[in-house]
Amino acid sequence: MKILLTGSSGQLGKSLIDIKPNNCEIIKPNKNDLDLSNSTECRNIIRNIKPDWLINCGAFTNVDEAESKKDYAMKINADAPSAFAKAIKEEGGFFLQISSDYVFDGTKRNSPYKVHEKRNPQNIYGYSKMKAEESIENILGVTKQGIILRTSWLISPYCKNFVLTMLKLFNSKKDLKVVSDQIGSPTSTNSLSEVCWKIINLKNKDLIFENNRNGLLHWSDNGHTSWFELAKAIRELSQEIGLLEKNIKLIPINTNEYKVAAKRPNYSVLDCSNTKNILNISGNYWKENLKTILQKIL
Repeated sequence: MKILLTGSSGQLGKSLIDIKPNNCEIIKPNKNDLDLSNSTECRNIIRNIKPDWLINCGAFTNVDEAESKKDYAMKINADAPSAFAKAIKEEGGFFLQISSDYVFDGTKRNSPYKVHEKRNPQNIYGYSKMKAEESIENILGVTKQGIILRTSWLISPYCKNFVLTMLKLFNSKKDLKVVSDQIGSPTSTNSLSEVCWKIINLKNKDLIFENNRNGLLHWSDNGHTSWFELAKAIRELSQEIGLLEKNIKLIPINTNEYKVAAKRPNYSVLDCSNTKNILNISGNYWKENLKTILQKIL
């Protein structure tokens, strides 16, 4: 099976490559091979390679910077997936698009977002991911060639993410203020990668589209927490395994005390029950996967 993987140098891309099934050949263009801001290049690479699957991990993920670079973020996050979808409709194959909890506004509090709930992004990044979803649904919805997998709060031993940022700050600060009123589910890129490969190797893909014609799925690790509680867990588990020796003081603050360019959803927990049923998996509690990540960093 021939897999075209965009964003292969990112944290999810690296994790997908780490656990690649034996029946898959991965083609991983770098930024010189494929400019995601160029829709023509996006169409041409599908026509030239004709992959069995495209996994689109490539994205403009700097949420705050996207506010001032809207056009560029839209080209990569919205126009590229649209171009991919059009080419895949012409050439055949399947499209797995990685999307985000940030397509929701975060106004819910007590129940996780289901796949069909109204999208209402609060920042440019979320808006660009929503537009990608809409394009894929419009172009590939009838053909069942497009699957959209939303996830949240990605963490891993690779690249740039909250875990690595906290570890760096723990070693350079005496105390640290962390937002305590934004709630979500941390997700190990390893667990997300396992789900991606299970989707691709699923024999009866019609299961994904039952009562779900747009092929929308959710995946995050089990449980939910705040950024503050996640930072506490990183500190405590790092001390437990010997990755961190000092005891930094963590101070909880509210969102309005932490000034950033982009507004974040206050609550973005995803309901993953449908994905678990389709793929026959249960998932791990987020803290278990966090400990595995920290051990790998160590």
